[in-house]
Amino acid sequence: MKIKMVHADNFDELFSRVREVDKAQDIDDELIGTSIDFIKVSDSKMIYCEALVYGTGDDDEEL
Repeated sequence: MKIKMVHADNFDELFSRVREVDKAQDIDDELIGTSIDFIKVSDSKMIYCEALVYGTGDDDEEL
């Protein structure tokens, strides 16, 4: 299993970066889960984060 973290200043940028990361994964890697979070930096600033969890094809690996 491997986890990739992506962050951006807005949703459009976040989803664009997520697509780039997803395309860059090995062909055997399967996206098995995602999680989106928001971090408030100030009253006018948010950071959008998404964790992408990939199964690497190793069935014997412990989670």
